Amino acid sequence: MTALEDLLDDYVFRPEPERDTKFEELMKAFLRADEEWAATFDTVWSWGEWPEREGPGNGIDLVAREQGTERLAAVHCAFHDPAESLTEADVAAFLSASDKAPFTTRLVVATTDKWDKDLEDLVQAEKMPVGRIGLTRMLGSSVDWTPFGPRTPATTGRASRTALH
Repeated sequence: MTALEDLLDDYVFRPEPERDTKFEELMKAFLRADEEWAATFDTVWSWGEWPEREGPGNGIDLVAREQGTERLAAVHCAFHDPAESLTEADVAAFLSASDKAPFTTRLVVATTDKWDKDLEDLVQAEKMPVGRIGLTRMLGSSVDWTPFGPRTPATTGRASRTALH
């Protein structure tokens, strides 16, 4: 397994709120460290850090500002079974919350590359662009995932039980 697969495998064993928070933090670091995305965004905030936030994020997990502009991207982070397709229900709240100013684009970062047909159709019909980053893109990124952890099975005493490999 790769370092990223080990890390995501470790997240599977965490309680859902903790897992989702850790995954959001990891994706914030990914957008800052990956060569392509670091060249695209000059700042990436968690929803709670973003100075202009009002109320709950409703699926907006991160906010990224494009390099040299004031254009903002709303980002949704979906820790999802890689063998299963992301569905409209998985991102509906995000699409609704992010479909207005100050956002000019949206990005879904997920641990699956699969999107079901209804979600594909919905995204195609959206006026505001919706980009995506899936597990394959993360695995092939320029990021060195080893500094991010995880606890290894040897140190935790548990074997890998996920479909992430």
